[in-house]
Amino acid sequence: MSNATQRIALVTGGANGIGDAIIAGLAETGVKVFSLDRAEPKQLRDGVVYLDADVSDPEQVAGVFARIDEAGQGIDIVVHSAGIQRSGLVGQLSFKDWSDVIGTHLTGMFLVASEAMPRMIKQGRGGAIISIASTAAFVGLPGRGPYTAAKAGIAGLTRSLAVEAAPYRIRVNAVAPGFTRTAIIEDAIANGSLQEDWMLERVPMRRLAEPAEIAKVVRFLASDDSAYVTGQTIVADGGWTIQGINKSPDWLNARDGQK
Repeated sequence: MSNATQRIALVTGGANGIGDAIIAGLAETGVKVFSLDRAEPKQLRDGVVYLDADVSDPEQVAGVFARIDEAGQGIDIVVHSAGIQRSGLVGQLSFKDWSDVIGTHLTGMFLVASEAMPRMIKQGRGGAIISIASTAAFVGLPGRGPYTAAKAGIAGLTRSLAVEAAPYRIRVNAVAPGFTRTAIIEDAIANGSLQEDWMLERVPMRRLAEPAEIAKVVRFLASDDSAYVTGQTIVADGGWTIQGINKSPDWLNARDGQK
């Protein structure tokens, strides 16, 4: 790939949180951005094309790439940051809860990569595919089984796709944020499934990440500064995972109705 100017990017989950911050960061470098999301954008950013689509639906994802094709400039960067959360212990979660989370996170990654990679190969100018994983990919988080499974799947699929894509100068990487001030975290705090003090006690830097900080890691992976980096999941968690993980007893109590 050439420098970041004049490149074309698709960002899933771009309506708010980390996705919106990624859009802002890429746009600052001159990238033309298409945003895929079912939600209304938190704010409309100049020059961004906002598309309403379900990332877990093959036909809708294909339709988004057809729109990108119509623009006639190809595709250089794909960032899969769409995400949802369903909290509950196994036996409490429904199959729909499971399939919604897996569909958005993991199936969504597969679908956008399936559309993007053949196009990038045909273009012959390389490319970058980046997904938002999570530190949940590496630890056990009670009450978040579908989410941890999906994020671990993203890390694994990243490695496989990286090997497939490398001969074509297409790099495939992921970013694993720790606790970040997003709607998912704020909702978890509000419904009591996460306590902010509990999070802060476990992060050596004693604060949550801001979406813009995660977006900077993505921007690095989308740029030629990371030209020899592929198949990696880069952890950005303020040091949480390096010191070990402590369980929250509240989830264990919740099974017996004690919470």
